[in-house]
Amino acid sequence: MRIRLFSAFNLLLAGVFYIVSVSCSDDSTNKLGKKSTNFVSRKIFNAKLILSDSVYTTITLRAPEIEEYEYSETPYTLFPKGVDMDFHEKDKKQPGHLKADYAKIIEKTGWYEARNNVVIINSDNDTLKTNVLFWDKNNRKIFTHDTVRIYRGDGVTTNISTQGIEASEDFKNFKLKNNSGTLPYNNDMKQ
Repeated sequence: MRIRLFSAFNLLLAGVFYIVSVSCSDDSTNKLGKKSTNFVSRKIFNAKLILSDSVYTTITLRAPEIEEYEYSETPYTLFPKGVDMDFHEKDKKQPGHLKADYAKIIEKTGWYEARNNVVIINSDNDTLKTNVLFWDKNNRKIFTHDTVRIYRGDGVTTNISTQGIEASEDFKNFKLKNNSGTLPYNNDMKQ
């Protein structure tokens, strides 16, 4: 009787162990799919960042909110409520300026994006206005396929392109696509 009870108990225990091991080996995470890594890892409010090269300030950045997504497959940084930046050049008194209602930076690839009410002012006081602008840091170029308005620092010349621009990153040299504009007219030339 003792042997039967012991073997019945062992059989019951083996059955429970089997059920537990089978249910534990069933990987339910496969049913859930891949875990999301695209979430905010750090959020900064009312930011003012100063980037410098040695003791010289190169960029002053102000933003109401910065969101970093460092665990994403390709990490990126968002400025969902806009960004306001000054670019300081060593030999220029007046800094360049960028302002946009939204921005995204993918530092790993050198890709920068600004959207909605984008304004760039270079150190010569030339102003570019558009709704979408990209900066390819690796090739040191800015571009867009959106409508662009350029107001030159001389206060007279205006250029408008309905199909975009390609420019150097300092916005000194640029090519407009399908552009129109006004040029200054000098009455002294008229005879």
